[in-house]
Amino acid sequence: MPAWVWLLGPYLTVLAGMLLLPLVYLAVISVFTHDPKAFWKPILTDVNYLRLLDPYYANVLLRTLRIGLVTTLVCAVIGFPLAYWLARCSPRVVAGALFLVVMPMMVSTVIRSFGWMVLLGRNGMINTVSDAIGLGSWLSVMNTETAVVTALVHICLPLMVLPTMAAIEKIPVSLEEAAANLGAGALPLLRRVLIPLAAPGLVSGALLVFVVAISVVVTPALMGGRANRMLGNEIYDLVMTALNWPFAAAMAIVLIVLVLVFLGFSLWVGNILSRRTGRI
Repeated sequence: MPAWVWLLGPYLTVLAGMLLLPLVYLAVISVFTHDPKAFWKPILTDVNYLRLLDPYYANVLLRTLRIGLVTTLVCAVIGFPLAYWLARCSPRVVAGALFLVVMPMMVSTVIRSFGWMVLLGRNGMINTVSDAIGLGSWLSVMNTETAVVTALVHICLPLMVLPTMAAIEKIPVSLEEAAANLGAGALPLLRRVLIPLAAPGLVSGALLVFVVAISVVVTPALMGGRANRMLGNEIYDLVMTALNWPFAAAMAIVLIVLVLVFLGFSLWVGNILSRRTGRI
């Protein structure tokens, strides 16, 4: 028997048993008919997917995509400079800075969301301090998409910084010096050297951030309220409250398809950026 079978066999077995089979089972349930007494009946139907075209659920889907894409973009804009700085710092500085970057991941998502509620609430810390110095209570972002994106950026930023930093560390400093000697300014250096060479890290970080951002449940429930629900909230309520497992399964399948589409798009963009390295 080939050696690769022994090496990959355990992993493929776990992958098939823990991921592929549950996904197939989920896809099968998504085309079954809902039965309040037994969760579902094995009667094939397309009602669960057609129901997603209802204006309410279509808006939830669009909101989920919008929040995921905005969160990914903001994390990329904030995370790339931070990743570059970390990649070019001395080892002593990197150790402390990486701890500060990773530290939010050591705290529960619920606690982090409550922390943002304390800061951004109508009677939160920012408004309290602002009112005390005579500026009034001007901040009112709770129960909006802005509040959800703010909390998600805090949660997902390390997922963008770490892979991007690893990619930038592999870029020789001599390339930047050579580009500068040839007359490249800061923007051309960033656009034609750093971003194309760091594309694998950016693509990996974007994919991680997007997957987490569109699948969260607690953060939009606490920060967005009822008016800014996402697919994760709808799936949770359908499973735990309405007991409509077929419709929840259909939503989950749509969520998985969105992730796969974004994965393909990210790989395509990363390939384009990588090809541009030959023009340096």
